[in-house]
Amino acid sequence: MLYPGVKKLGKELGFKRTNNEAVGMMRNCFVKLYDGRNMKLLEIFVPQIFDADKEQIEEILKQDKVKRYEWFNNSIKITFPEYFRPYSMSKIKNILISITDHFYRKYPEEIPQCHDCGEQKRAEAYYIGNVTKFLCSDCFRTAERTTNEKFNEYQQEPNNYFRGFIGALLFAIPGILVTILLFIFLERLAAISALLYIVLGMKGYKLFKGKTTPLGALIVILTGILMIAVGIIITYSVFIMKEIKTTDLNLVILILKVPEIRRDIILNIGLSYVISAFFIIVQLIQMMKEWRFLKNIQKAGEIK
Repeated sequence: MLYPGVKKLGKELGFKRTNNEAVGMMRNCFVKLYDGRNMKLLEIFVPQIFDADKEQIEEILKQDKVKRYEWFNNSIKITFPEYFRPYSMSKIKNILISITDHFYRKYPEEIPQCHDCGEQKRAEAYYIGNVTKFLCSDCFRTAERTTNEKFNEYQQEPNNYFRGFIGALLFAIPGILVTILLFIFLERLAAISALLYIVLGMKGYKLFKGKTTPLGALIVILTGILMIAVGIIITYSVFIMKEIKTTDLNLVILILKVPEIRRDIILNIGLSYVISAFFIIVQLIQMMKEWRFLKNIQKAGEIK
């Protein structure tokens, strides 16, 4: 998400926007500005960089009391923490102007390298998957062709939902074993073990080549929810067999139907759902991102 401060500065500087970044050329540098968690981040890709350049840039940052930055081959990434209030956009703008002015004065005829081929060619910002790249036209066409080929292969794949469902079920079984062992040795049900059903189920779904779509994500989530309930019921059954030393399933079923025990089972299932709910949502969002990534290559758009 692009927040107002970054959006406003990006528009002021004539940058373009992607889903979560303001990007563009400033002098002869390629710039990316975006929000992080409790921070703003500024990446500047420059034509050339030597130790003398780093010393001068670090002096600029020191004057503005900026301590968090990282050097790469031909770029610098600067972090502006926002623990209590938003960082001053005017300060970020002044720092950006100072740094880009330095490189424009020193290397006026040069431009940043294409992120893929590494050559100094005329390039533009492209949003590929969830990454913004500065690409020349040749590298963009290659990336576009590769992405289209992958998407076409994906479209031609059979809808392997059933195979993915089987994988999710099989991989959830170790989660049941963990729940049983915790219950037997601790004599209490560790509801946190419910997370294993979702994690392992997702791995099983992908390993069995279940199709990555919104429906596939729903299958994984519903399988996890089902296996949490099944796992808890099996765990109680094993515990009852151990306590009364019996293998009579009919007797175990009768005991499970005792109101107090049934209420305890339902309570633990509900608690497991509550504990795993956040992680289920995270997994769902991640799978949806993977799905969207399959065909997401475009030029950065205008900031409106």
